[in-house]
Amino acid sequence: MRKACVTAEFTDEGVSRLESLGYQALRTGWGTTRQALDRDGYLAAASGSALLVTEIEVVDAALLDALPDLRLVATARGGPVNVDLEACAARGIPVIFTPARNADSVADFVLGMLLCLARGISAADRHLRDEGWHVGDELPYLHFRGPELAGRTLGIVGYGAVGRRVAQRAREGFGMRVVFSDPFADGGLELDDLLDQSDVVSLHCPRLPGTRDLIDAAALARMRPGSYLINTAGGGIVDEDALAGALARGALAGAALDVFATEPLPRDSPLLSTPNLLLTPHLAGAALDVVRHHSDMICDDVERWHRGEPLRHRA
Repeated sequence: MRKACVTAEFTDEGVSRLESLGYQALRTGWGTTRQALDRDGYLAAASGSALLVTEIEVVDAALLDALPDLRLVATARGGPVNVDLEACAARGIPVIFTPARNADSVADFVLGMLLCLARGISAADRHLRDEGWHVGDELPYLHFRGPELAGRTLGIVGYGAVGRRVAQRAREGFGMRVVFSDPFADGGLELDDLLDQSDVVSLHCPRLPGTRDLIDAAALARMRPGSYLINTAGGGIVDEDALAGALARGALAGAALDVFATEPLPRDSPLLSTPNLLLTPHLAGAALDVVRHHSDMICDDVERWHRGEPLRHRA
């Protein structure tokens, strides 16, 4: 019986599918204890493995050299960022990954953020808990109301798996007009044109050197007065100081950030006291269903590999 070392979060059904292929599955590490194994711990756990299923633990050349029986690596990540692809290729070991495993999760979260921003949901919740019903002597509806989404324009920066799902939800669920900017997709706008036209800008581009501070002071100045900005794509894509300044001046109606240039967000960050800013601690891709999605994707490809078929999600 072959050994599979599973350190990713993985469903019981997924483990059963691996066992039906003749693997004896050892579940340990991050997916079981919420503590990533260090190098020695990973080597000990993975010894004798023919299959590694990882999520947080790193698969590098040194680990590969210590695992002569290894035949296949799977990483439960949207990109194989924790696996040395060159080292695997040099040893003839295929690598499976799980693109778009959390795309629906992120898309749902984006629309939730937008509703919270536009309708003042989180701000009203905080007010009711901390201050009570009235705002001063005035009724709360005078202070916690905003635009309906139907007919507003959503600008999506990055039109990949997540961006397209956000577009579908916004268009079909809320009646929004959708435009996008993406150099790799046909039919899009230039970024400046998108910023000019959009009531809401949602970022879904990759975090690369070329997208560092993509939304800087100049870009924020192009956005419509009363518009909203949402970033679930990656820390550093938005110039956080420039955004804080724009919100403080009232240049935007609001913004929501799930990702930050420095994570965890420092407790003395000025973002924590910036008005009209919704903050969440990197949660957009954290739906319960994501584990099922990546478990199924990995098992599907492991089964293909055993049948001698091409891998669908080979890195």
